[in-house]
Amino acid sequence: MVKKKMITFGLLGLGRVIEKRVANVFLKELNNSKVIGVFDTNRKKNDFFSKLFKCKQNNSLNSFLNNRFDFIYIATESGNHYNHIKKCFEKNHNVIVEKPPVLKITQLEELNKIANKKKLKFYSIYQNRLNKSVEFCKNYLDENNQKVIFSTLNLNWSRDQKYYNDWHGNWKMDGGVAAQQGIHYIDILCYFFGNPIKTISHISNKTNILQAEDTHSSLIVFKNNITCTCNFTTALRPDDHEASIKIVLRDEIFSLEGLCCNKIKHYNLTKKTNKKMNNLCKINSEIVNNGYGNSHYRSLQKIIDYSLKNKKEKPLRAIETLPSLKLLNMMYMSFERNKWIYFKNKKISSKLGL
Repeated sequence: MVKKKMITFGLLGLGRVIEKRVANVFLKELNNSKVIGVFDTNRKKNDFFSKLFKCKQNNSLNSFLNNRFDFIYIATESGNHYNHIKKCFEKNHNVIVEKPPVLKITQLEELNKIANKKKLKFYSIYQNRLNKSVEFCKNYLDENNQKVIFSTLNLNWSRDQKYYNDWHGNWKMDGGVAAQQGIHYIDILCYFFGNPIKTISHISNKTNILQAEDTHSSLIVFKNNITCTCNFTTALRPDDHEASIKIVLRDEIFSLEGLCCNKIKHYNLTKKTNKKMNNLCKINSEIVNNGYGNSHYRSLQKIIDYSLKNKKEKPLRAIETLPSLKLLNMMYMSFERNKWIYFKNKKISSKLGL
C-alpha cells in the first residue's frame, strides 16, 4: 500500500476567519495539505476563493459535498454548524469545525454519536490552546502541585455596529461576546482547571445594539474552590486591546497577556529574581497580528500529521470541548434565571441556538 502524502480539504463557509487568517494558513504555512474545493452562499466569495485556491467552483452545497475530501473545514455561522456537520456526516466526510462546534449541548452529544457510529473524525478548532504561552502555563500548573488562589479573565475587544448588523449578535446564530469571542478563553479556563462547579452572570449592551450582549461578567467556581472572575466586552473603541488571564498562586503570579493570551509573564512574590523562569516566559511569548493569533497553523498541522501518522499526538476532538460549551450555556442560563447554575445539572439550556 502506498503511504498517503497529502491531506485534502474542502472549506465550507468563507467568512472572517477564512479571510483574515485561515486562507493564508492553507496557502503559505501548512505542509502536506491541499484545498481542493470551497463553498459559500456568497457568490463573490465563492468565486474569489475558488480562484485563489485554483479549484473547481461549486455552485451549491450539494455539489460541494459530492466531492471527495479527507476533511471538510467548517467556518459557517455558529448557528448553522449543527446542520452543516450533520450533512457532512451523511456524505461520510470527516469534519473540522471552528469554535464553538455547535451552540447546544444536546447537538454536540448527538453529532459525536453519529461520528462514532460511522467511524468519522470530528475535530474542533480552539487554536489558543496551542499558543506557546498557554501550553507552557498548562504544563507548569500540571507539573507543580501549587495551590491556585484565584484567576481573572479579561477580554477587552472592539466590534462596531456593522459587525452586528448581519448574523452576529443574535441568539439563533451565535449569541454575544461570551459565545463568539469569549468562548476561546472560557475554553482555556476549562483546559487549565477542569470542569466548573457553578457560575453566575450578568450581561448588558454598552455600545452596540444587538439581540444578545456586547458586555458579559461572570463568576465561575472550579474544583478545589478555584474562583475566576470573567469580564468580556466588544464595546471598546476603536480597536481590540487585550485578552488576558491571570493565575494567582501562593507566592507567584502567571499573567497571560496580549491580544489573545499570546504572551506570558511571571511574577515572583518572594522578590527573588528567577532568571530561568523569565527567560522561559520570553521564549514562550510571541507576536500576533490580530486576535486570531498564530495557532490555527498548529491546530491544523497537528491534524494533518496525525492523519498521515507522522506524529502520535492526538488532535482536539469536538466532544472534548463539551465542558466549555456547557459552561457557556450555564453562563447565559444564569442571567436568564438570575441565579447560580450548577455543572451537575442534567438539563443545561439557554437561549443559544433558540
